[in-house]
Amino acid sequence: MVQQMKIYSEILGKQIEIPDDPQRIVSLAPAITDTIYELGAGDKLAGVSVFCDTPPEAREKPRVGSYYKVNYRILEQLKPDLILVTTGAQRDRIYELEEKGYTVIPIPLPVNLYDILSNTMSIGIILNKMAESMILTQKMMARIHDLSVEQPIGTVYYEVDLGGPTSIGGITYIDHALRMIGLNNIFGNQRITWIINPDPEKILEKNPDYILYEPKPYSKYSKEKIIKELEERGLSNLKALREERLIMIKPNGLAHYGPALLDTLKEIKHSIH
Repeated sequence: MVQQMKIYSEILGKQIEIPDDPQRIVSLAPAITDTIYELGAGDKLAGVSVFCDTPPEAREKPRVGSYYKVNYRILEQLKPDLILVTTGAQRDRIYELEEKGYTVIPIPLPVNLYDILSNTMSIGIILNKMAESMILTQKMMARIHDLSVEQPIGTVYYEVDLGGPTSIGGITYIDHALRMIGLNNIFGNQRITWIINPDPEKILEKNPDYILYEPKPYSKYSKEKIIKELEERGLSNLKALREERLIMIKPNGLAHYGPALLDTLKEIKHSIH
């Protein structure tokens, strides 16, 4: 008989019974998939979301859905004993999956880098990989220490294509991550998370030293195309554009908050220096 363990979910407000050693896991968030592979449990993944492409092996897994939709025909065929989702955009999916009888564990959307470490430990507990999660978080903490700088390097405007221009306020792990490598988010004093369609006048007023641009996954893009789009939005006078300080990062580079986030931060820091 398979042993059961119970985990209390603050988000669902109840105890969730899960197998002591789950063997068929579905992950509907790239960060969770990345973490599972880093914990050495990629073989237990029965399915992933369409955005799970880190590490590359994840692309070979059956695609079950996105943040907003689940293909229940495929999910039923996979017969998962556990589904891991994130909060925020996937909150409605949590209750939808529960109503259909699936065992669902929501992993909180992180607000800072320390939340990412905490989530890594939580996923390790769920997967019965506690020792591995301890080693992984220690490595991540060491990398965070190596990437950290004591003095700010400059200001930055971060934009990601989430179906339209989107930036960040101060209550996000991205703001925390950028500050750690010496980049002060121009909207970091605002106690909000995402900023949809940021006002060009406010960006011009802040006049950042750098621009970080993260394209939409699977989109056709180039640095020249992005510069043209920013100029068409009235941002051609930005110091960062005039001085060619636009840094392109790969899709899901920062919007993805698994262990691979630290690789992106390293690349950004290298580009600046």
